Amino acid sequence: MRRRTIVANIIGWTVGALGFAVFGATALLLAFGHQSGLVRTDLLGAQAKLSFVPQIVANRDINGLNQVAGEVLDLTRRADAGTTGPLWDLASAVPLVRENTEAVRQLTGMTLDLTQRALPPTVSLLSASDFSSLAVEGGGINLEPFRQAEGALPEITSAFTDAKVVTDGIDRDGLLPLVTEPLDEIATIVDQAAPSLALVQKYLPSLLAAAGGDGPRTYLVVFQNNAEIRATGGNPAASSVMVVDNGRIQLKEQSDSMAFYAAGQAGRSALDLPESTLALYPDTFTRYSQDFTFTPDFPTTARLFESLWNRTDGSRFDGVMSIDPVVLSHMLEVLGPVDLPSGEQITAENAVQLLLSDAYQRFGDAGDNGRSSDVYFAQVSSTVFSRLASGQWNPIAMFDQLTRSAQEQRINLWFADQQAQALVTEVGLDGGLRADNAVSTQLGIYLNDFSIGKLEYHLSTEIFATCNAADRTVNVSMTMHNGITDDITNAYTLGFRNSSYGLPPRTMMLNTLFFAPPGATITAMDPADGDIPSLARSGSENGNTGESRLVTLGQGESRTVSYSVQLPGGPLGSLDLRHTPTAGDTPVTIDPSCDPFLTGLSG
Repeated sequence: MRRRTIVANIIGWTVGALGFAVFGATALLLAFGHQSGLVRTDLLGAQAKLSFVPQIVANRDINGLNQVAGEVLDLTRRADAGTTGPLWDLASAVPLVRENTEAVRQLTGMTLDLTQRALPPTVSLLSASDFSSLAVEGGGINLEPFRQAEGALPEITSAFTDAKVVTDGIDRDGLLPLVTEPLDEIATIVDQAAPSLALVQKYLPSLLAAAGGDGPRTYLVVFQNNAEIRATGGNPAASSVMVVDNGRIQLKEQSDSMAFYAAGQAGRSALDLPESTLALYPDTFTRYSQDFTFTPDFPTTARLFESLWNRTDGSRFDGVMSIDPVVLSHMLEVLGPVDLPSGEQITAENAVQLLLSDAYQRFGDAGDNGRSSDVYFAQVSSTVFSRLASGQWNPIAMFDQLTRSAQEQRINLWFADQQAQALVTEVGLDGGLRADNAVSTQLGIYLNDFSIGKLEYHLSTEIFATCNAADRTVNVSMTMHNGITDDITNAYTLGFRNSSYGLPPRTMMLNTLFFAPPGATITAMDPADGDIPSLARSGSENGNTGESRLVTLGQGESRTVSYSVQLPGGPLGSLDLRHTPTAGDTPVTIDPSCDPFLTGLSG
């Protein structure tokens, strides 16, 4: 009996001890959860306040900027202080809780270090520099804020780089949601800022030089006409020579393709290119400037223009850039309506139609081979440039519109300076075909007008992509619609070449280019031979396999073209899907089956 009593007591003590331990652990966990919740609230509060900084800067509210900076520092200091004391030391010894306490301590310590190191120089820089008044009277950009930024960037960049090391090193396995939420929020900010800051610090000297910070720079600005579509936009018949000196922009000369005819240069090849590249395009590609954009490789287009201008009048350019009327319309959203010499107004709403359709209805039957419409286009562009040169616009809003244009693949840049060119290549503004798949795996469908008309103002397109990661295959398709109406009657818009092929004048004749990345194979195309098989072409450019098929698109017709690609073995960069920008938006749908390709394949 006594023995049974002893055993019962031992069991009772054991159960009691276990119960106490469970109760104590539960109480500790609850207390830790409460304390962690306070820390989480402070961290998320700091992140929320930082989100207001861009608007505060845009409003030039220096007092508000200083107030937010102080509040953020207070919140991060309080969060860091909240992770010390006996409770946290005790929690650090409890299994499962230990990982959370360590993660919170690392996160709060990193956040405090980041704000203490990066926020003061950022506030000081923004307080001293008027980033909201970047536009200068007479046209251009005030470079002084960027020069001041050069001195502050190293410390700011270093702080974010060190912070990324910490957030990347925190093991998320076993962490509670109240820990992972602020961790993920702050890690997202750090992940976005750290590489961007490093990029700016690396290339800012080159950007300042490109903006004329070290002396005048001369650029050729090419205007691509989407109504007569080309691989990177459209017929580049109009162009301007622009000089940039210490940020100030001056339009020196306007020209068009007819000037090269007058100089006796049209019809002569501007550049020697490999036969495999020339095989992809009509033989006018390197001989007439209006066809220099047949290639989806803008660096090649830039070299063609540079060679032609140099041969014509000895001009040398520090860079070549191209935009289209849609970019102009985006800019007009910031500039507001602009009065034209004709008495009408050009606005963000009517710019594309005015330049790519109405102008041809007005001048298309003038019988001067389009000279009247080219003169009108030049007048409009110079008038808008004068409005831009006034400096009375919001530079932050303008930056947003230019970013939008770049995302729509409407801006292409090429610089003679290798460092500046490395920057535009790294950020994807070079419009170039990639020579390897290290950073990105690039596929694309591009269009070139073959009808010799301005029909493609009425073209709409939509892109779709599906993938099979296991087989390393990608299928890309483009659905096209010809929306031209019967009231479009001018000869300059309608297809000049169509009658030679027995086609109605409102039918679009499109050389459709399918490109696969280096090492890949095009395994199927639809249409396989094109609608006119004799015009099918095959070749390669910059190591990218290309196929060209002539596709016809009748008035009111919709049809889908597509191709399949077998990607090579080995590591692949993330999927980069390119297409020709049209006069309207081009929706792009990437199927979830392509998710593995969006982050790249390891092998």
